[in-house]
This record gives sequence, C-alpha cells and structure tokens, in this order.
Amino acid sequence: MPDTPKSAAAETIYLRDYTAFGWTVTSVHLTFDLAPNATRVTTKIAFAPNPDAPAQPFTLMGEDLTLISARIDGVTVTPTLHPGGLTVDVPDAPFIWEAEVEIDPASNTALEGLYMSNGMYCTQCEAEGFRKITYYPDRPDVMAPYSVRVNSDLPVLLSNGNPVAQGDGFAEWDDPWPKPSYLFALVAGDLVAHSDRITTMSGREVALNIWVRPGDEDKCAYAMDALKRSMIWDEQVYGREYDLDVFNIVAVDDFNMGAMENKGLNIFNSKFVLASAETATDADFARIESIIAHEYFHNWTGNRITCRDWFQLCLKEGLTVYRDQQFSGDMRSHAVQRIEDVLMLRARQFREDNGPLAHPVRPDHYVEINNFYTATVYEKGAEVIGMLRTLVGEDGYRDALNLYFDRHDGDASTIEDWLKVFEDATGRDLGQFKRWYTQSGTPRLTLNERFNDGTYEIDIKQEVPETKNQADPQPLHIPVAIGLLSPNGDEVVPTQILELTETQQTFRFDGLGAAPVASVLRNFSAPVIVNRAGGADQNAFLLAHDTDPFNKWEAGRALSKSVLLDLLNGDDAGVAGYVDAMAQVITDDALDPAFRALTLGLPSEDDLAQSVFDGGCTPDPMAIYDALGILRGAMAAGLETPLRAIYAEMHTPGAYSPDAGPAGRRALRGAALGLLSRIDGGALARAHYDGADNMTDSLAALSALLRIGQGQDQIDAFYAKWADDRLVLDKWFMMQVALAPPETAAKIAENLSRHPAFDWKNPNRFRSLIGGLTSNAAGFHAADGAGYRFVAEWLMRLDPKNPQTAARMSTAFETWRRYDADRQDLIREQLNRIAAMTPISRDMGEMVGRMLNA
Repeated sequence: MPDTPKSAAAETIYLRDYTAFGWTVTSVHLTFDLAPNATRVTTKIAFAPNPDAPAQPFTLMGEDLTLISARIDGVTVTPTLHPGGLTVDVPDAPFIWEAEVEIDPASNTALEGLYMSNGMYCTQCEAEGFRKITYYPDRPDVMAPYSVRVNSDLPVLLSNGNPVAQGDGFAEWDDPWPKPSYLFALVAGDLVAHSDRITTMSGREVALNIWVRPGDEDKCAYAMDALKRSMIWDEQVYGREYDLDVFNIVAVDDFNMGAMENKGLNIFNSKFVLASAETATDADFARIESIIAHEYFHNWTGNRITCRDWFQLCLKEGLTVYRDQQFSGDMRSHAVQRIEDVLMLRARQFREDNGPLAHPVRPDHYVEINNFYTATVYEKGAEVIGMLRTLVGEDGYRDALNLYFDRHDGDASTIEDWLKVFEDATGRDLGQFKRWYTQSGTPRLTLNERFNDGTYEIDIKQEVPETKNQADPQPLHIPVAIGLLSPNGDEVVPTQILELTETQQTFRFDGLGAAPVASVLRNFSAPVIVNRAGGADQNAFLLAHDTDPFNKWEAGRALSKSVLLDLLNGDDAGVAGYVDAMAQVITDDALDPAFRALTLGLPSEDDLAQSVFDGGCTPDPMAIYDALGILRGAMAAGLETPLRAIYAEMHTPGAYSPDAGPAGRRALRGAALGLLSRIDGGALARAHYDGADNMTDSLAALSALLRIGQGQDQIDAFYAKWADDRLVLDKWFMMQVALAPPETAAKIAENLSRHPAFDWKNPNRFRSLIGGLTSNAAGFHAADGAGYRFVAEWLMRLDPKNPQTAARMSTAFETWRRYDADRQDLIREQLNRIAAMTPISRDMGEMVGRMLNA
C-alpha cells in the first residue's frame, strides 16, 4: 500500500500565508522504470538553502507513493512520512537528495500524475499531480532544469525538452529551461507521428510531431497547420520565438482537461487534435485551432514566465486566453470571435459570478486548487487583459508586454508584478484597476441619458454586487467604449473610451445637431451588465444601423430577450416586430454569413432563467422552453421565403474546407435548416442528412430533426456508421440527451447509460451523456426531479474514481436557489446525498459545501 495517501481534510489555503520554499533546486534527474502496476521512479535532486526564505522543516509533497529508499549525499535516511508527504533533517548546506518510489499507473483512475490510457503511459501534473509521481516540492515557484531517462520496451518514449539519447529499451531527454514540476510530462506507448518542420525567425530549425494511436494519423493535418500558424503569429505579434529543437504534441483519449502546456511536450485530449471533414464539425476545427494556439502560447505566458503560487493562476491563463482569442480573430473574424467569446463568458462566467461559486479572478483562498480552473480565472481573466489593453492603447500594451518578457523571463510572478510592468511602461496608476483581480461579481451599469440644445449627456452608475465573501465592494475602473449615431443612422461620434472610476459619473458630448442614439459598451469593452431605458425601438435602430458589429448583434439579442420575456407573461405583441427586424439582417448580403447565423440564434434557456430571476420572479424551465419554441416557430413561418433563399444560396459545393468563409456559410445554412424544419415536418432536414458529405452538415440535419421530435432512423444510421469512432460516438450520446423533449430527457439518459458503448470512466464519454442532460435545462429541471437524481447518482459513482471530473460536473447544481421551493427541495436532497458520501473527495466536498452553504 502507498505510504502517503492524499488527505481528505478540508484545510483552507490562504494567499496571505504564502511563504517561499526554504531551498532552491538546481537540477532534477528522474529515471522511470515503467511497469503498469509497479513503476519505479528514481530521483536525484540537487538542493541548496534559499537565503530569501524563512527557516522551516524540509518537507516534500507526496501522495499515493510507496517509498523504497531515500538518501542524502549518499547516506541512507529514514524520513518521517505523513499524509501528503515526508519530512527529514537535512544539512545546512547544498546537498543531493535521492529517492526511489513505486507507483501504480494502471490503477490511477483519477488521471493525475502518471496513469495509463489504453496501454499508453501519460502524465497530468497541473496543478498538483507531480506529487503522485515522486516526493518533491510540488509548487510552481520551485523551478529547475530536468533530465529524464525512461526505461521501457514501448516503441515511443517522450519527455520534456530535447532528445539526447535513445537505444534499445530507453530514451533520455534534457530540458535546459528551468520549470516548475507541474510542467513535467512523460508519454510512452505504441504511437505514430504526423511530422513537419518549421524555421523560426532567427533561422532555427524545429522538428514538429503530433503523436497519435495507429490509425489516427490521417486526422492530424489541421492541428499541425494550426500549430505552425500559431508559432508564426506569436513571432509576428508578440516577438516570441520557440526555444527548443523539437515540439511534441500527444493525443490522449483519457484526459480530464482540454490540453496541457508541458514544456515541449503538450498533451491533448484527443478531441482537440483529431479532425477530418467526415468526423469533425466546423466548431470542432475552430476549437482545435484555438486550443492548439492556447497551449503553444503558454510556452512564454506560463512556462518561461510562470505563476508564483496557484492564487496567481489567472496570470498565465487569463493572458494566454486573451492571446488565443486575438489569434482566432486574426485567423477568422474579429467580430464573430468577439461575439462567441462573450456568449461563452455570459453562459459560464456570469452564471458563476451570480451564484454560490463566485470568486475573484485571483481568489484569496481555496481548499482544492483543481476547483479553481474556472470560467472566472480563464474567461474573466482574459477580459481583464482586454480592458488593460483598451486603457493603455495598443502601443502601451506592446511596450508593457515587451517589458514583461524582458523583466520576468525565468520568474514565477504575481499579479502585482504584472500590473507594475504596465505602470512602469505607461506611467499609469493601476491601483484601482487591480480591484478587477480581487473583487467578485458582475458589475452592473445603469445609464441615464439627456439631450438639450446640442449637448448629449450620459450618467453612468456602477454597482458592484455583494457576494458571499465580499460585503463591501469598491468602485472599479471600467472602460466604457461609446459611439453616437444620428437619427438617420450616421455615426456622428466615433468610438471613444470613457473611463468610469466613480460610483457615478456624467460624460458630455457637445455640438450635436440632433438627439443621438448612443452605442454603449462597444465591442463589449468590459464584462458588465448594462441596464438602459429605450426598449424595442432603440434596439431595432441599433440592429439596423450600428457600425459596431458586436453592438449590432447585441441589439438583436436584446430584442429577442425582450420578446421572450413578454411571451413568458402571455404577451406576444412584440413577435411580429422582431421577425421583421430579423428579416432585414439575414437578407443583408453585406454582412458576414457567420454573423447573420449568430444573429438568428436566441438566448439560452439558462440565460432566460437568470433574466427572469434578476427581474424578481421565479423562472419556470418548462415555460421558458415553450416560449423559445413559440418564437422559433414564428421566425420559421415569418421568414420562410428568405430562409429558403438562404438555404439555397449558402450551399457550398466542392471539397470541404474548415476555413472561416465556408464555415460561416454552413453555419447560416444550418440555422435556416433548423427553423425551416419546424414548418415542413423535417423533410428538408432528412434530405440534408442523406446528402451530407461532412460532419457539420450531418449534425445540422440531426439536430433539426431531434428538435422536432424526429430523427430516430437517422440516429440509428449514425450509430451504425460511427460505432468504432470514439470521438464521433461522444456526439451521438450528447445530442440525443441535449435535444430530447424535456419530459423524456432523463429517461433517455438513463437508457443510454446502460448502452454497452457508455464508458463512464472516460471523461469525454461521461461529459457527453451527463453534460448532455445538464445542458437540456428543461429536461434537467423536470418537475419530478428525475434529472437531478440521475446526475447526482453518476457524480457519486464517479467521485471515488475521478474526483476532478466529478467535481467540475457538479456545477450543474450551482443555480439551484433561483428556482421554486419544490425544485430547491429536490436539489437540496441530492446535494445532501452527495455531501454524505463516505468517503467524499476533497474536490467534491468543497464544491458541494460551497453550494449548500451559500
């Protein structure tokens, strides 16, 4: 049995208690003798006292390890073992620590540390997985160069850095760049490579490899192309060059996250690497492009400059998300990218900010760090970077980033370091702006507008909400982008940035010939909610005339939400006007088809539920589902002629391309198909499915049929065709539940959970089914509580095996207090069932406790 199991004690870690580790590490050498149930890991680590740290016991972290031997400077020692690690007396001088431990990768279902996936050895060390490999100061501020030897008869043996030796049954790797342990990686298996090369801006040749299981090598071309474009873009836009001789990516089927940026050896969930026209949708290709870029960009914003402690997680993730969003905008459409980013932010982060799991972009405490890989850290963290760039301008941003790379290369840094760089580069005081990192909740802006004798004035009031751990929030520094339009739609004042720093401020524009219509928060210049009088007429005007693409789309979204909220109150008077407004947009050939497709989209059920709740009422999930159906039906009937014209016009003959142009045309065509299916009984969708030569078209047709309660023949045919493709089969599981009628969704999920292809230990497959149900809001919140029971039972089953995935999926319950008393009782019952599990993981215990105690 392992000597040091993970402690389940719910110890709270606080930012204020940070203390530097008492020793520096000057070198790490690891030797792995791989065996499924008895891998031996031998370490040789050079330590030296850290003169900048306070006196402390020499303690190394370790979990689920069996200690075989330990030596200091060649002399055998007997450490004191305790839950979570070991302590031992060490010299007051530099010394060499050597240890040998045994671990069991085949039994590691948590997928943290070293584990096995279909015969492949794989690691995941962020955030605290390295301590499941060997005893070490497993914290991000301890950085060292690593050399690694892997002994195994498997054909491919990979680790970080550059290959230095390889022979029969072994391989050696050397990574000269100091890194924290969370960036360590090892992969060993029967793999094949899709290979290429690139020449960096200084003329260095870099070998590129994407390693996959045999049979998947024909699905790597797009990922390789995205990688090369990412490397070139980072050189051109940020001046960052790759710094090793080889860059490896490995696709792994069993992976808790999307991907991991380990230095020189990125490990990816297979779904974010493998793609072909037949097996992946346009959205899949776009995500692959974005995630490949994200992990590569981490080479500088995360690896070369890492975070001092896990409270600074947003330092690397927020900046890198912002960089991948910039890249995707450059590769595709900045307007469409911005809309899609905000849709994700509102769906995930605003929901988080508005519930029991709210926390600042930089939390000040945690119990389990895995629970803070959240939308707030990532998506809101990226928004904070965007606001900084808006405030200091493009030149200031460039100067600050250059200074950041020069000053902190090789450092483990903090938010204070990051903001100091901007202050030094631009001369701006960012003390108030720092509150974006330390306060939680989504700010609300209330607008009051006046026009008199050529002068337009706008009062902007900000309200930062109180949250569970934030009783007295202070005003934030908010950049508000605004432009003014004349009554005939001309832009009379181009975009300006108003800096809101007080609770309320008045901004004035003189010399106007007529009362303007303000376009406020252009390009979504801050992650806030805007409350504004004006109503449908104002939104229709902005939808027709706004020159800012985001606000043009936003006006359409506001119109649709207003109509839907009226429908919930039995008032359908605004439906016809909304349909007319949509007719003008979707027939405007000057607009990007992808933009028009997004404009045809309606708010989600969860978004509407939150709007109802914010309005002081209790949302009824079934009533919301019905209202959306009514409006979609009205759109289909009222727009039938232009929709049929769009469907014909957007057909893209010839070979499939995932590029933005044809993908946008397919998106608009698919949106038209979905609406038309509501009035033609699915005839067009069935024909569309039969004629589809790519996965995007196949799923567009299947989705259209499932939404109108049809498509069983097509679902059966889809399974028969793709039963052997694990990633496509994930789509098959998800769509049946996500698009099921609410009254049968839980039953369909239950039946599918007994399907022989449902491998619940695989995170992708688990998320496809259980996540499919939780995304079906009316089905999940069915009044009989069947959805709640189903999800809770599966979370309880998964938690002992994979607590990280189970805890993340538990967020399905985070909005439970917005619903009626009966639903609250049903959800509370399930949360209490989960909380009463013995044992319960630290991951799940923290999440459920926060939800119950909010």
